[in-house]
Amino acid sequence: MSTIGRDGLRRLGDRVEVTVQEVEEFLDSPAGRRLRRVLAGAAIIGAPLLFRLPVLKRSPLLRALELAGGAALLVKFAEALRDWEPTSRRAIVIDVPGGSA
Repeated sequence: MSTIGRDGLRRLGDRVEVTVQEVEEFLDSPAGRRLRRVLAGAAIIGAPLLFRLPVLKRSPLLRALELAGGAALLVKFAEALRDWEPTSRRAIVIDVPGGSA
């Protein structure tokens, strides 16, 4: 892999890591907790209804999810989202190429 490609990949990885941390910080804020509660409530109420819609039952993917207990899995995911709390704060470290330590 060329140096340019490796540097670009590293920058992309750094950007993704920073973005994930920013999302975690938002989800831990009061507005984020409200958003999690609303999304989870909508998913818990809507999942069983979603799997009963005749239009969506035609989709092979949705039929497979229904057989696998998709509504229950979606409700479990929504409950986990609603109850999620961050475990610990991590410092954001940004490597600067050519920088001195």
